[in-house]
Amino acid sequence: MKMAVRDFLVARVGGRLCAFDVAHVVETMRPLPVEPMPGAPPFVTGLSLVRGTPTPVIDLAAWMGLASTPPKRFVSVVAGARHVALAVTAVIGVRALDPEQLQTVPPLVREAAAEHVQLVGTLDADLLLVLSAARLLPDDGWPAALQESAS
Repeated sequence: MKMAVRDFLVARVGGRLCAFDVAHVVETMRPLPVEPMPGAPPFVTGLSLVRGTPTPVIDLAAWMGLASTPPKRFVSVVAGARHVALAVTAVIGVRALDPEQLQTVPPLVREAAAEHVQLVGTLDADLLLVLSAARLLPDDGWPAALQESAS
């Protein structure tokens, strides 16, 4: 049985392409002011008011271990029961991807990436990582201050 084509929001993070299932994407926007939060993991830049709600902002470049640069866009996603703003270099747009273009993470790197990377593939000759918005930050990774604001 052939799987249906699905829509993904494709974003550039540094030199990498990442994709998120559009079912988890709330909106994209210009970067908003971010208030740093003490005790947050290094890839959590702080809180931003997104439509009046304090929302944690994750620097996806730092999260991926890449050199961090000022973001050009925020992508608001539903991560489990929370909303999170992802700081990205650019939003490429929504692309319909055939599941046949995507594959599971290769065995050699599966253990390291399985928590975060759902699928891999190519898009316009670039490596494409399909990330799971719900798994970007495990529940025990949310500092108390961020848990209160994100609930």
